[in-house]
Amino acid sequence: MRFAFDHIVVLDRLSCRLSIAILLSAFALGGQAQNKCSATGLMEGEKFAANNCAVALYEHSVAIWFNENPISAPEAESFQTSAHADETKDGKQRTLVQIMFCPGGGATTASATAVKSIDLNTNHAKSPLLGVQWAVEPPKDFKVEKMTGEINPGGTLAGKIVGSRGKTTWNLDFDVKVPAKEASAGMSCGK
Repeated sequence: MRFAFDHIVVLDRLSCRLSIAILLSAFALGGQAQNKCSATGLMEGEKFAANNCAVALYEHSVAIWFNENPISAPEAESFQTSAHADETKDGKQRTLVQIMFCPGGGATTASATAVKSIDLNTNHAKSPLLGVQWAVEPPKDFKVEKMTGEINPGGTLAGKIVGSRGKTTWNLDFDVKVPAKEASAGMSCGK
């Protein structure tokens, strides 16, 4: 009988440790909210997909960098500071989309109707000539299907923007955390 009791105690300790480990993992992951983002479309007719992103805040404007490959922590930190992503890494071109816009039109609350223009910058790993650098405006160039959140340090922003111009199309979907610190540059939103 004693042997069975010792076996149960060992199992109880094991399940307790496992439960604690799961709880600690959940708290650790919860504290590091992951940005969710997707950018798909065509760059001058060439398909692209970028599911990694970094975010920068400047006053009430936001810059989002969508990248085909994972963005390292130092690169994300650099982007948060400068609101600029390099088109190359280790001497090789990379596929990226970068947007800069005023989600609240100068106000702190984001709104689909408040977005009046977007600075759109793209680069394709296959050829730098496929990239564009445009200021695009609704409704002729894009439509904001969804835009919610607070444009404050540490806030969140979620949105969906679809657009096209010539042979370039984009479908941007994001749910991101706004950095706690502001970048040194960005778009002026007025107000």
